[in-house]
Amino acid sequence: SGINAEYGQEKKDDDVAEKMAKLKASGQGMVVCRICKGPHWTKQCPYKDTLGVALDVQQEEANSVKPPVRAPGAYVPPSIRKGEPQDSQSRQRDENPTIRVSNLAEETSEKDLQDLFKPFGPVSRIYLAKDKNTGISKGFAYITYNRRESAESALQTLHRYRYGHLILQVEWAKPSGS
Repeated sequence: SGINAEYGQEKKDDDVAEKMAKLKASGQGMVVCRICKGPHWTKQCPYKDTLGVALDVQQEEANSVKPPVRAPGAYVPPSIRKGEPQDSQSRQRDENPTIRVSNLAEETSEKDLQDLFKPFGPVSRIYLAKDKNTGISKGFAYITYNRRESAESALQTLHRYRYGHLILQVEWAKPSGS
């Protein structure tokens, strides 16, 4: 079996040498400098001090953000149709006063939260975290108000408020990115 293993290794070496010869003949796979396109590594380029600056400028221009050119009749997302930035909804959501309510009972519903938080002012959004499989509350929710004063009032009144058999924890919600 040792002879067969040696023969197999020799065959692999021959295949590698044959593939390398094909690469050299085609001109592909050779080392090419990104600055002057010469047959050496970019690090060793004799022109890197003079042409390197021009290359950096070209790369910066290539990486600059340009608005996409759309063909007539191409699909345009609703957020861009009106000329709004792409994530205006999430930015608007971050700007609105949102409070986080935790220590909620599993039986809590969005209707219960609406009844509890509506007296402080108009609520623009309620998000009750639920388990995907069971639909049972995870014990926390986010309440977004239209006005900061309403949210402030709800926070001060309902923090450490006894709701059912639990005591609520109410605090300002942290922005989405943190």
